Amino acid sequence: MAPPLVAVAGLLIGALATGGAVLGAAATAISIGPSDTTVSSGAAGTALAAPALNVGAQSAIDAAATQCPGLDWSLLAGGVLVDPSLAAGLTSVVTDLCSVPAASRPATLVSLLSGTTEGEVALVLAHALSTNPNLNVVVAEAITFAASNLGAPYRWGGTGPGGFDCSGLTQAAYQSAHVTIPRVAQDQFDAGPAVAAGSALEPGDLLFFGSGPSDVSHVGLSIGAGLMIDAPHTGAFVRIEPTPTTPGASFGDDLYIGATRPGGQ
Repeated sequence: MAPPLVAVAGLLIGALATGGAVLGAAATAISIGPSDTTVSSGAAGTALAAPALNVGAQSAIDAAATQCPGLDWSLLAGGVLVDPSLAAGLTSVVTDLCSVPAASRPATLVSLLSGTTEGEVALVLAHALSTNPNLNVVVAEAITFAASNLGAPYRWGGTGPGGFDCSGLTQAAYQSAHVTIPRVAQDQFDAGPAVAAGSALEPGDLLFFGSGPSDVSHVGLSIGAGLMIDAPHTGAFVRIEPTPTTPGASFGDDLYIGATRPGGQ
């Protein structure tokens, strides 16, 4: 059984609520590094053009966001993407979220969902939507899959369920969204389509590491704003961790090589 995921929830709560340093590893054995992520709150009434949300839910979120100045619409969207039934009760959800300090709203949203995993997935999606309000349905589904497997053990050659290696996780994430990518990290990098050097990274991008373009040894799935989900190494678990975004930057013993965008964002 995968370990509890409290540390992951803490990471996203910290990143979404404060944009400052976030929780490190807790007694869950999930290792999460510090982050300098900054996530800005969406303006009240900001339109959300996400195909993963139906028109009714999108309209309800736009209306609900106006009821509570300063309420981050991405929290509402993340929750609805995970639990569509929330769309019908957004008035009460907004009332609940508005009644607590801004820093406590992510945890309050989690409490409104049906389980720990659902809450964590909602926070990951909210983080991604804060980075790109136009998150498409393919990317949303790939991120949802990866987030729902936070805490799964690293398993060499693993493609799930229950264990993954780095490229097994990214392949399975995109397979869940009906996008086929190769099995191993080098082939995934070679398959592209490449994100041009210097271009901003988007949620859903695959981020590659190694000694160079012909020696790719690791891959992770971006969730935006300098964070990714990856299956790091033997003895570790699928986790969220900060990632360099400048080609050639160090990442442990490897270098950040570049990114591809199989989700067509």
